[in-house]
Amino acid sequence: MASNEIQYNDIIKHIITNSLFTERQIYILYNKFSGRSPPDRISKGAYYRQLKQSEQKVVGVLYSLIILRYLNMIDTGTFHTIEVILDNTSQLIESIKRDIVSQNDSRNVISLVDEIIQKLIHQK
Repeated sequence: MASNEIQYNDIIKHIITNSLFTERQIYILYNKFSGRSPPDRISKGAYYRQLKQSEQKVVGVLYSLIILRYLNMIDTGTFHTIEVILDNTSQLIESIKRDIVSQNDSRNVISLVDEIIQKLIHQK
């Protein structure tokens, strides 16, 4: 991410809502991986507890991807599609930061991502 803060917008909020993470967990993970110190508005104990929980979720997601691939529930084409979504989302987020993308464009992107994910799940 280019800035030191997460740029929350409709697309990012939709992705977080449909992920295994809360907005706060995403913020804590981003904070850690950006090399920043814990925020002042949360106790150190709560911060580190939530950080550990968030990191455990990341590990769980990665192991889940491995087992799903092993069971042929997702194939290499699915991973390629996810990579394309990631690349396009990153480009779109940069456009949103520059106020190039409209609210309607955001809704279209959300619908497209939802549709692609549903097709990936129901492809077999």
